[in-house]
This record gives sequence, C-alpha cells and structure tokens, in this order.
Amino acid sequence: MTATNLPFFGQYVDSPVRARAASWTYGALFTGYFLYALVGLHPFADGTLAERADGSPLDRVYVIALFALALVTLALNARAAWARLSENPAAAAMVAIALASLAWSDYPEFTLRRALLLALLAGGAWAVAAGAPTMRRFHTLLFAALAAVVALNLLAILAFPGAALSDLGAKGLYTQKNVAGLIAMLAAIVAATWTAGAARGRERLLGAIVTALSFVFLVLSRSKTSEGLAVGALGLAALLALARRAGPAYVALLAALASLAGAALIVTALAFDLDPSALLALLPVDPTFTGRDDLWRFAIDRAMQAPWLGHGYGAFWDVGAAHDPLARIDPGTWLGDVEPGVINQAHDGYLELWLELGAPATILATLAILKGAFVSARSAWSARRGDARSAYAMLALALGVFLVHNLTEATLFVRGTPLFSVAFVCLLLSAKPWREEP
Repeated sequence: MTATNLPFFGQYVDSPVRARAASWTYGALFTGYFLYALVGLHPFADGTLAERADGSPLDRVYVIALFALALVTLALNARAAWARLSENPAAAAMVAIALASLAWSDYPEFTLRRALLLALLAGGAWAVAAGAPTMRRFHTLLFAALAAVVALNLLAILAFPGAALSDLGAKGLYTQKNVAGLIAMLAAIVAATWTAGAARGRERLLGAIVTALSFVFLVLSRSKTSEGLAVGALGLAALLALARRAGPAYVALLAALASLAGAALIVTALAFDLDPSALLALLPVDPTFTGRDDLWRFAIDRAMQAPWLGHGYGAFWDVGAAHDPLARIDPGTWLGDVEPGVINQAHDGYLELWLELGAPATILATLAILKGAFVSARSAWSARRGDARSAYAMLALALGVFLVHNLTEATLFVRGTPLFSVAFVCLLLSAKPWREEP
C-alpha cells in the first residue's frame, strides 16, 4: 500500500484511513488546544481568590477531553511522538518534577490538582508537536489561529467597550491588559515571520494586514513590555536576516558594533561603581519596576526557606485567603496593605519557579528554553528555503521573548498561561531540523 499525505494536516502514513483519521484528529486537537491557550473558557472573567483556589469544573472537563484527544493523536503519530519526547528530555523532566513535588508540597491538595493540570496540558502540547506536519504548515496554522484571536479581540473592543477596555489599556477578552499585550505580541511575531516566508503576493498582503492589526491591538493594550519585546525581537530578526544575505563582512560589522556597545556598557557601569540603582536612574524607567522590587525581595526571602525543592508546584499563591503568603508579611512595605488574592505571582518567572520547585529545577527549565532558542536560531540560519527559515525564526523569537518576558512576569512552566502554552509547543518543535517542503 502506498504512503498517503493528506493536504495540510496529514503526515506520511501507510493507510488512507489512518491518514484521514490523523488529519481530522489533529485539526480538532490543534483547535481545542489553542482555543484554551489563547482565549480560554471564561472570556472577560476575573475570578475571585476562592474561585481560583477551587478551580473551574468546566476547565477540568475540557482539559481531560483535550488530553483524551491528545492520546489518540499521539497513537496515530507514535514515531514522531517519541522523537519529540526523546529530543526534549528536560521538558519531560520538568513535568515529572512538578508531579513529584506532591511529596514535599506545603499544600498537597493544590499541588495535586495543579500539577495534574500541567501534565494534561503538556500532553496536549506534546501531541500538537508530534502531529504537526512540515514547519511551514504548522506556522500557517498558528498564524491563522492568532489572526482569528486578534480579530475576536478587536471586535470585542468595538462591541463591548465596557468589558474590553480599562483605564490602563485595552484588555480585550482577558482579565487585564498585560495578557492582551502578550497575545498581540505573539500574533505580531508569528504574522511577521510568516509573511517573510510567503512565496505569493496574495499571502504577503494577507500577512501584512494581520501584522498591522496585531500591532494595533498591541498599541491599544498599552503594554509597554510586550511592545518593546515585539519591536526588539522583530528588529533583531531583520538584522540577522540582512546579515545572512549580506555575507561575512556585514556579520563582522554587527559583531564590532555589538562589542563597542558592550564596552560602553561596562565603562558606564564602572563609572557608577556598579550601582544598579544609579544605572537604572539613567534610563526612562521606574527603578522600582512599579513596586516589583519589594515583591521580588519578599519572593527571594520565601524561596530561601526551601531553596532546593521549593514549596511545591502551585502551592504558594492562590491557596485560599487564610493561607495567602502576603497575609503574614512583616509591616513596612505596601505589600502588607494589599487585599488577599490581588497579587498571585512573583512577577518574575524565575523567582516563581524557584519558589515552587527550587533552584535546580529553575536552572533546568531555563537551560531547556535557551537550548531550544539557540537550536531554532541555528536551524533558521542554515535552512535553504525561505518558508522553513521563517518558521524556525518564529520558534527562536517566541522562545527568546519568553525568556526575557519572565524577568518581569511569571509564565515559566505556569500551567494554562498563553505565553507558556505557545512556548512549550515551540520548545518541543525546536530540537532538530525538520524535513523541508519538497
């Protein structure tokens, strides 16, 4: 029997029936996974502390059904599934550590639910990566999904301004404007790289429109971090693309300029006696990072109470009003006046993971993402076809902004957050170069 490749979703398999099943199953899985990741089941909702502690029964049923669909997809793509897993042992190890933390968790009942949710969603991401066809086709699917999400958010702003807008910026379908900014940033990166790999004028026009709408949504969100990351990531990608095309002389020029900038930074730091506060005063930013410095000191202090294993996955924040970590804080900072549940993250992904799973797990997670970004960037540099090159660049940029974004927000292995949900799939796809389109 000859191999069959269904258009768009199907992979090369040895049966037309199997190919059709793989195609429909993967389409349903991809739609379900990214609907949950990028929109969620509760648009406009802002859950209370008690609701967040208890969790949503609807979410549980949905995620379990999604995992069942993932198991079918994994079975239909067993060889690719094993390749994705064996090439990313650190990703699998992080999920295993989260589950194992039930043994030492401060609040095992929360760790059990939240680590299981992480594992089920990780299984969905694994199946999305295992069932994905060529890189360009996966890139196109993700482009279409984010284009639809941006359109939905812009329509929500027009139709329901009372719910979709806030004094701080547009929040669209989400609980706050920073989440909206994250979605817009991802959409801009995916759309811009997809457009760069387009071969037809019609595709390039569509990509340019979606990229422009993504930036409109990003500007409306007024999320400065996401704006800076989107512009910086795409600017860096453009410089590297130009370097690849211009040749060794241009690369040498970029390296020389980077060296000069590094030297200037070192000289400036020495001139200010390596004082971080004095250096930050030179920049047009709040040196306290809108009060995060107090929160970071608090998080470091609590992390040092369990530095090697942490307090247990999902067992620090949102553990009920009676056990809220800020309820027992010493007086002297604004944190002591905050209502329980208002702050439910350390606003730093590395501190957050250290709090929950300890320093070794945090280092392992960071190195895994760094490796994925590096391998993807190397694949983008060496890819022969423009469409494959742009898809690898998308993976590298998504993982890169994920690492930088976690300096001020917490999404590093945080279950269900949009940026982690996308980054985890990108990590699983990044390990080795794919077969390019014929």
